[in-house]
Amino acid sequence: MDIENSEDLQKEVSPEEQENLAPKEEKNPLELAQEKLQEMEKKYLYLYAEFENFRKRNEKERLDYIKFGHEGFLRELLQVMDNFERAVAHAKSMNLEKGSQVANIATGVEMILFQFSEALRAQGVTEIKSSGVKFDPSFHEAVGEEESEEESGTILKELTKGYLLHGRLLRPAKVITAKRKLEN
Repeated sequence: MDIENSEDLQKEVSPEEQENLAPKEEKNPLELAQEKLQEMEKKYLYLYAEFENFRKRNEKERLDYIKFGHEGFLRELLQVMDNFERAVAHAKSMNLEKGSQVANIATGVEMILFQFSEALRAQGVTEIKSSGVKFDPSFHEAVGEEESEEESGTILKELTKGYLLHGRLLRPAKVITAKRKLEN
């Protein structure tokens, strides 16, 4: 009976399984070690490349944080600078008597504005030149249009100055653009 059972088992095993059950030719231990070494070298090189990419990406993010980390604070300071500019413009429009107390205060405010703008410039903040140039949605925010002899899309007035921080937009300039006059 044992012989019959073993024949039944052999019939149930597929030819592919019989190949797997057949004794395999063993590789030389040196060849096995070399294959394992090559596999581990590939893994090492892959992980090393991944780590280098991570390190470079991390360094770039760190530098960007240092360069642009104070962006929100600088945006708030731009509002203060706008108010200093308005104060200076108003004082100049008043035609103050030279040497008067109010004229001296206006001169002091103008000096503070200059120092303030220099401090922002030292932090990488630069002004966007807008008046007379073609409207660029990357740097300008159109808040209105006026009929003009100028080419359509040319900036006529700058309502609020725009600024860049190390070449990146910090605040767009709010402008009024030209619209061609319709001829009757």
